Amino acid sequence: MRGRGRLIFSTVVALLVIGYLTWVYYPASEEEMKDSDTWVVTETRYVVMDEANNTLFAFREVWGDTLLMGIVDERAPLTRDTIPAQYIKKWDPLPYSGGAFATLPYDTLKVVSMSTAEIKALLKRQTEYLDWAKEVMAQQRADINYYLKTHMVTEFGFAVVERYSRALTQATDSVLYADSLVRRALEARELCVVLERDYSLADPATARKYERVGEEQAKSRLKERAAKVEANVMRSWVDTLGHYVGERDSMALPHGNGYFFNFNGDFYAGEWQHGKRTGVGFRVVPYKRLRMGEWRDDKFLGERMLHTPERIYGIDISRYQHEQGRKRFKIDWSDLRITSLGCATKKEVRGVVDYPVKFVYIKATEGVTIANKYFAQDYADSRKSGHRTGAYHFMSLKTTGTEQAQHFLKNARYHKGDLPPVLDVEPSDHLISQTGGEEKMFRNVRAWLQAVEKAWGVKPILYVSQRFVKKYLPDDLKRDYDVWIARYSEYRPDVTLVYWQLCQDGRVKGIQGPVDINVFNGFDF
Repeated sequence: MRGRGRLIFSTVVALLVIGYLTWVYYPASEEEMKDSDTWVVTETRYVVMDEANNTLFAFREVWGDTLLMGIVDERAPLTRDTIPAQYIKKWDPLPYSGGAFATLPYDTLKVVSMSTAEIKALLKRQTEYLDWAKEVMAQQRADINYYLKTHMVTEFGFAVVERYSRALTQATDSVLYADSLVRRALEARELCVVLERDYSLADPATARKYERVGEEQAKSRLKERAAKVEANVMRSWVDTLGHYVGERDSMALPHGNGYFFNFNGDFYAGEWQHGKRTGVGFRVVPYKRLRMGEWRDDKFLGERMLHTPERIYGIDISRYQHEQGRKRFKIDWSDLRITSLGCATKKEVRGVVDYPVKFVYIKATEGVTIANKYFAQDYADSRKSGHRTGAYHFMSLKTTGTEQAQHFLKNARYHKGDLPPVLDVEPSDHLISQTGGEEKMFRNVRAWLQAVEKAWGVKPILYVSQRFVKKYLPDDLKRDYDVWIARYSEYRPDVTLVYWQLCQDGRVKGIQGPVDINVFNGFDF
């Protein structure tokens, strides 16, 4: 019996040892591995403190030599990431020995070891960035206000620009607050950077059956999951500085609708085709004009204006609306209606073109010798018919601006309620060169503008082509005078303007032959 008992005891011990070894070394099943998967939430920030251990502000990281701040409340967590985690036992051979969660490596910056002088150098660089950001935001605010003022709520891009406007307001407030924090920190005698990081389980309820997973199995599993996360992260980046969120093609390139933002201030929201801006989209870039309209292969084509009866349309006329060869015609001022916006280019029109003429500009003079013999009667008839009326002068480069202003003032008219006078400047490159160059031309342009404004007490408008604006027009004239642009294209001129002459071949009921059609750039005439 004694021998039999020892045999039974040995057998039981052997079975227990075999069972234990099997339990320890037999690989965990896929279900058991999944059961030990979880996510860890990390909340991280770097805090700048002074010699009295006062928290001055927090930042997320350093990009180049610039701080990325990201918050306005220094008490709040700055960066919140959710990263994959895997349970790892403390001692593999021992059951119920406890353990810990392993996560992806989280690199820390070395700024925590910076001296006060190094931190202040970084902060001074930050003030330069914030000054740049304030300047860019002010420019964008001016562009956005101009856009919202000159577009209808029903237009496609209005809601997009309005949303960006609200975001810009919040960003501006954050930048101003950040600027105050940085400048306050620069006044401190001593500074240090402290890394603050908190970890928590995304779903604590999942911490239950982790004892089955061994260290090597867990590390292998974590490495596999980390690779998948890394692959997904990489698929979302467009380049090293910017980030894209939206639809993609099979190669993970932007395709469909999505938005791209770049740390240098470049932002685009709209349509893409295989990685290139193509379709309708909105883009803002520092020191460049807001662009809302059509794109093709990353190039901005322009913005198509939607023509509706709600817009304010007008015409400009001269003797050619009265004379065609030997034939003479009168204008029927009783019911002027625009019936065509021209056929030379495509127009986006809602409904039928049948718009009332809201304003009329009439050519009065040219150079120092030519005067429109129909001006006085057309001016009187236009005002009598209830149209807002104005006079314009066609500039010659062969005589002085002062002489031409005197000729215009002698022959034109201006009464209360009239539109501002206009100077029409449209010389060729050859003529500018032949008559003394740009400097002489603009000296005479300024002389005309100043003389007419002094005489009538109203600032004139400049009529030019978009090409002339981009190639010649000086900054002071762009800043000080409203511009009337001639551009016979399907796309709106890409400059700030008050009127757009959109065609030369329009048709108007009551006028014989083709007529220049203009649209006021806004809705409050």
